[in-house]
Amino acid sequence: MGQATWSEVELPEGAELLKKELYDYNSEKGQFLIELFETIDGKFYAIGTNKNPDAKMIIYGSNVVYDKRMALQTVIEKIEREGAWC
Repeated sequence: MGQATWSEVELPEGAELLKKELYDYNSEKGQFLIELFETIDGKFYAIGTNKNPDAKMIIYGSNVVYDKRMALQTVIEKIEREGAWC
């Protein structure tokens, strides 16, 4: 008998449950917090923000995709491409 996963939780009608993972990304562009979200139906999206409280607030986001790695990769590429604007 397999172990149940979080996506098998029974929810009331109209309710939504997201799983969130946190990542610290450090590069020459700075230190960033990346939040990866997983929907109950297996879709992923990620958003990244600069951890420097003095930096301009810019949110780097991915599209909603079916691949966790792709969501993270998209945000990292945006940070590397656009992070110098901070």
